[in-house]
Amino acid sequence: MNNLLKKVLFLSIFFFVSSCLMAEDYHFELYSMSGKLLSTREIMKSSNAKYLIVDFFSLICEPCKKSLPKWDKFYAENKGKGFEFLLVSLPAQGDRRKVEKDLKKYFRNQQFGFYNAFDKYSVVGKNFGAVEKSGEVKLPMIFVLNKSGEILFRAESYDEAMSQIKNL
Repeated sequence: MNNLLKKVLFLSIFFFVSSCLMAEDYHFELYSMSGKLLSTREIMKSSNAKYLIVDFFSLICEPCKKSLPKWDKFYAENKGKGFEFLLVSLPAQGDRRKVEKDLKKYFRNQQFGFYNAFDKYSVVGKNFGAVEKSGEVKLPMIFVLNKSGEILFRAESYDEAMSQIKNL
């Protein structure tokens, strides 16, 4: 009985440590600006992409706005080469409904080819660390995930992200 107890204890510790060391799954679901539910898992599956670039965005972030045409060009050139791109718009301070309305107007005028979602309550932004518990937004913030939803790296600018993407 003593040996059995040791084995059970060993296996329990092994599985506990293994689960702690396993990479966290950062897949999520949000509504697109057109109201369609987007699932990062489904985006990856349907396109058979190897990597998902998640860029957190706000209308008050000038570097974020300046990078959008670059991301659009990158996405158009690399969509079939294993990359998907999702822009996650975060609410700035103020009325969330007004922010959402302003975002819809902005993106209607811009016509980018990539996926675009609105994290109305900053749930995804907080999970990734792009939004502090206090609600403060830390942008630019870009993440690259693999098929399993694991974060491969984080970057704080388009140029930094591209230098790391080139190594994939």
